Amino acid sequence: MATIKKIVASEVINSRGYPTIYASLILDNDSKVSTSVPSLERLYDYQVMELKDNDENRFGGKGVSRAVSFINDLVGPKLKGVDLSKQLEIDDWLTKSDNTKTKRVLGVNTILTISRLVAKAAASDQKIPLFKYINNLFNKIVQPGASIDKLPSPIFPLMMGGKHGQVNLDFKEFQIVPSSSLTYSHSYQTGVDMYHLLRQMYKFSFSYNLDVVDAIKDTVERKGMVFGRDIFLGINFGASAFHSGNRYVIKDRQQPINGGEFLNFIFKSVLSKYSLLMATDPFSNEDWQNWNKLNELVPSETYLVADELVGSNKERLERAIKEKSCSAVIIRPNQVGTVTETIALVGIAKKSQISYQIGSDFEETNDNFIADFSVGIGTEFVNFGPPVHGENVAKYNRLLEIERELKIRK
Repeated sequence: MATIKKIVASEVINSRGYPTIYASLILDNDSKVSTSVPSLERLYDYQVMELKDNDENRFGGKGVSRAVSFINDLVGPKLKGVDLSKQLEIDDWLTKSDNTKTKRVLGVNTILTISRLVAKAAASDQKIPLFKYINNLFNKIVQPGASIDKLPSPIFPLMMGGKHGQVNLDFKEFQIVPSSSLTYSHSYQTGVDMYHLLRQMYKFSFSYNLDVVDAIKDTVERKGMVFGRDIFLGINFGASAFHSGNRYVIKDRQQPINGGEFLNFIFKSVLSKYSLLMATDPFSNEDWQNWNKLNELVPSETYLVADELVGSNKERLERAIKEKSCSAVIIRPNQVGTVTETIALVGIAKKSQISYQIGSDFEETNDNFIADFSVGIGTEFVNFGPPVHGENVAKYNRLLEIERELKIRK
């Protein structure tokens, strides 16, 4: 197997207009692979940290030249001559070299860049698709393993609220989930059609959160599809953003309401009325009591999904499993670290029969590594953002390519 000749990193700009890492790994046979990693919007202390410059005179402190120099001058040279079959050992060395829970020494961006490069280079050297390489690695680490005979079902946010939203509403994402009986390509077409049709019909004229839900339902029916059969509804509430002083403040209620009242609103006015398939982060990330109560109430066919509650953190995932706080979890690789650490985290969910989803992040690049990763680990659902914009489309389009590759192999 080929060995590492050189690793070279530089800064590029992510989808939010700030720097992130771009890097290439050159093998001793002079072949090359490249990757760029998403940036991390760190919200809570239990999340990992990026290594950033914190120089306010440059990109508002968000430059990553220090991380780039770590790769070029520290980490890269130490990997010269290392065999590409050593993914597990390299990832373990990266983790131990930092040796902090939050990756604050090297930064999760530095670690993720190197780990991704090794995986891409190893797949290229073995002349197998990246998703197949990831699947082989997954099945070595996690038992039982995962098959790659089916692509994950996409979750498409059609309208975005919250602090980064297109509409001035509280809930973070208003989503559709095409039926898993559809092919991936058909699901993607449906997502694109629905995204544009919703805007043509309603523009951005919404006063309340549930206005969007009604609009999506109406749009589905006007498209000639059956709501709850052809297309299902999902909401990422992102409740931590509108939780303050033990109260939830939403436009659908005139006064702030406590956790019990909000639980009643979610269960009766949202979950039961609209038969939600996905309910993500319906409570704040520290409102464990109401998470646990809601999980007892939701029907088995509804996924109660933990995103910010867990934050791709092992200890918090284990707590959520122990307390039976959720039935599904979103794992974001750029919030974990190495490829093998992410696989191990997925393994914890899989062993506990918690459904796992893979999500991209808000400050993305056009790199499509996460699409291959999702297929390789056999995830049930993916959410790469709305089915538009280059950074999202690159990942959805990669799944189209993989769908074609799998059909050819059959």
